[in-house]
Amino acid sequence: MHKVGQVFTVEHRTPEGMCLGAWNAIAPYLTTLLCGGNFPWEKEEGVATIHCPDPKGITLELRRIEKGSE
Repeated sequence: MHKVGQVFTVEHRTPEGMCLGAWNAIAPYLTTLLCGGNFPWEKEEGVATIHCPDPKGITLELRRIEKGSE
């Protein structure tokens, strides 16, 4: 079960503890952010808000973190 404020850092594979349904939901958005893209409907560049397809539903926020700014 995911918790509010839980953070996953994505590197080369599905982060440990992240459910595969959530991973599959974010994959296309993650790829766009990794390639430098943005989403015109988001208020902030480098951010994507995705709703998990699980009926109980959670909202996931992806943020691009530039290398060296961590």
